[in-house]
Amino acid sequence: MPSRTPPSDPDARPTRTAEPLSLLRLARTTGSERFQHELLRRLLDEFRADHGAINTWHPRSFVSSVGIGYDLAAMSEQWNRINGAELDFITFAMRAQPEQAAFANDDDPRWQRTPPAWREFLSGHGIVHQMGVAIPFEGSETFVHLYLNRGPGSPAHTERDARALTALTPQIRESLLVNRLYAHARQGLDEEAQPLALTDADGWVLFANRAFCAAWPALAALAGATSPRLPQAWLAGHRSALRPLEAAGWSMEVGHDESGLRVALRRRPARDGIAALTSRQAEIARLYCLGHSSKDVGLRLGLSPATVRVHLRNAYSRAGVGSRAALRAWLGL
Repeated sequence: MPSRTPPSDPDARPTRTAEPLSLLRLARTTGSERFQHELLRRLLDEFRADHGAINTWHPRSFVSSVGIGYDLAAMSEQWNRINGAELDFITFAMRAQPEQAAFANDDDPRWQRTPPAWREFLSGHGIVHQMGVAIPFEGSETFVHLYLNRGPGSPAHTERDARALTALTPQIRESLLVNRLYAHARQGLDEEAQPLALTDADGWVLFANRAFCAAWPALAALAGATSPRLPQAWLAGHRSALRPLEAAGWSMEVGHDESGLRVALRRRPARDGIAALTSRQAEIARLYCLGHSSKDVGLRLGLSPATVRVHLRNAYSRAGVGSRAALRAWLGL
């Protein structure tokens, strides 16, 4: 999001609108820590905050923490030492009204009434204006506590800020939940030894296990893909489109997962592809795909480069591919 220069009068700032954060694709395709870091970075930018944190809590345990502008390990150790859970009034306010942003500045009476140890904790970490929101995960007891803080010299938080953060909270909650669901889905994929991936309806690969990632260069060559996107014709099971894939020794199964399309690949013996070629074509194609030039292949086999090129053209035609990488994948090399 574009950064904004804060006017000298905080109350003169224009009212923010609940702009889309454009985070759903990132939520589907990245791990939790990286995603939460990027979410926090965008929110700090949007609200001109100096630092902040996202803490995930379960009633019986702390789950994770991501911060920008803090030494979280040192902060957590100090927070525990002064019994921060009992002193942290802003978090109590956030938990009392989930998905409603709460804020406090250092001139707030609640701030002034806190024990000196708590005020020292806040000022020691550069917090003089604090705003946050508690976000529950649907269907669980887990909460996310999101904090956007400002330090000395930055404007105080206002009701406008709180309303804007409250308006954005449904989008934040949705992106966090999607990220959590897909993280679990990815863990399930990695338990499979065969290549397995989840795609959206347009064929974009959302998650893939290690075996699928290893197979992707060959699959991309067969599909003519320059991005991690499977052809619609493959997902639809069109025989003509699948023929090069099958000739390369792959079979593909597509099913519906609760998160998207579940694509499973099965490897067949490579001889299926080679069997489609004449013995001379197979011999030439194999050497060529192992990295030898047409001239080198001709010298090895006692053939002219022109003859080698004719056999290669015929091999390409039978395989239905148009590049050396695709021919290598088709042959299963």
